[in-house]
Amino acid sequence: MLSILAALSLSAMAEERVEPVQAELPHKVSNVTIKTLRGEVADLPYFGEKNLFMFYIDPDTGLTGNKNYKYSDVLEEKGVTNGPNMYGFGVLNLKDTALPKSIVRSMARHRTAKNNGFVMDDSNHVIRDAWQLGDCNNKFCFMIVTKEGELVFFQKEEMDKQAQVEFLDWVEQYR
Repeated sequence: MLSILAALSLSAMAEERVEPVQAELPHKVSNVTIKTLRGEVADLPYFGEKNLFMFYIDPDTGLTGNKNYKYSDVLEEKGVTNGPNMYGFGVLNLKDTALPKSIVRSMARHRTAKNNGFVMDDSNHVIRDAWQLGDCNNKFCFMIVTKEGELVFFQKEEMDKQAQVEFLDWVEQYR
């Protein structure tokens, strides 16, 4: 009897899980309120003022050797994520990680203290759902949002070397 109830329960849970749908690009997005790494409620910085280069990160990708995770270091070193018309920052997708959230936040605070970066905390899929990004679990995503509020670039699959080179050329128009 218990095995039948467990099977019915699992079946009902599987039916309830709805995969988030990814919208076509480009599309309009609006500013959202999430949290800083210190737990303070905040809107996205410079939304509507500058083009935004955003990293949307499931911290689990740092453990898997994800190419986008490694490529983000190259982008930061080259100064690609910031410019007169662009502001770059990270958002941790803490809803999908299996890692302890307090440790992830602490590690991110430590890294940003070294590289003078800025990282926010999306513990409830606020950005994913509001901007229709689809499933971002185990993904290290790159996004470009124009100062007009249009999501013009969203990459969640790993970029190969050729795609990385092409992206460096493409992103210049927004810097």
